[in-house]
Amino acid sequence: MTNFKVFLVFSFIANHAFFTKVDCEKSLVPALYVFGDSGFDNGNNNNLNTIAKVNTYPYGIDFNNQSTGRFTNGKTYADLIAIKLRLPLPPPYLGLSGSEGYQVTTGINYASGACGILNDSRVGECLSLDKQIEYFTSSVTNDLPKLFGRKDYMRQHLSKSIYLIGIGSNDYSLNYFKNESMKPEEFADYLIEQLSRKIKTLYDLGARKFIVGSVNQLGCSPRVFCNETMNQIVKPYSEKLQTKTQHLQKQLSGSIFISINSFNFFNEIKNAPKKYGFTNISKPCYEEGITLCANRKEYYFWDKHGHTSEAALKIYADDSFSGSKLCFPMNIEKLALSDLR
Repeated sequence: MTNFKVFLVFSFIANHAFFTKVDCEKSLVPALYVFGDSGFDNGNNNNLNTIAKVNTYPYGIDFNNQSTGRFTNGKTYADLIAIKLRLPLPPPYLGLSGSEGYQVTTGINYASGACGILNDSRVGECLSLDKQIEYFTSSVTNDLPKLFGRKDYMRQHLSKSIYLIGIGSNDYSLNYFKNESMKPEEFADYLIEQLSRKIKTLYDLGARKFIVGSVNQLGCSPRVFCNETMNQIVKPYSEKLQTKTQHLQKQLSGSIFISINSFNFFNEIKNAPKKYGFTNISKPCYEEGITLCANRKEYYFWDKHGHTSEAALKIYADDSFSGSKLCFPMNIEKLALSDLR
């Protein structure tokens, strides 16, 4: 009887700790684990030997005026989704000390700018998707057991958490466009197959709820706006990703996948920018040596490298979380509330 009471007390404490935000507002999921490139990086590259760093002004001007290493003026898409899930912002993995690693129960961000799905898609030192998953494996193997103790508690935490993956753009811009050794359809198939293998590793570690983002219209950026030849090369990846994620869901028992097609959604913004509050969707708000734009909320692009402004990211976050245009087959809110089979 005493053991049963102890179990009930621990169970209550665990549930309270894993599902409650700092301000005591109940979160929708235990944690958000983030994998990706500069679109999601929130400071990991600050700790690497790379030119792909943005820990200087005016990056972060709308993030309490702090240049944390986010490749935009404010919050990233991953930050915005964490907030909607009522979770604290996942800290960058490389920003955690050894003692902090096992104290984080609400998610970690492993994303790294200028890196890709393939290990040779990179600029300088960065965390490829393989490396990011290696660090997540360390979290699951070394850190979480110290907190959860029992394997079934940790397994429940991992299975109910959400895994946000947004990577692949650099595999085109830093890899494919430099040699084009395959046909676009073949490269898309190859890239998605590599991504699928890495997702299966996450699944084997306990992940069950996945959000997988497509590659944006890389032909539309401040540097080359708007090169439709480039867009058509990238397009097959977005088209095939949706089919592949649903195939993975059938293949991996108990998993739930949603895909985010930002490639198609950008067409809506491009065709009716004023509807979404933009007066400029071709030039960056910030460019070195040029005065910062007057109204950052009216610019789709933040910098000349094609990183989007917080205003644009909020549009994507709002629709993907509770809307119906970006995500398939359901939005993120429904994913968070879904019961695993």
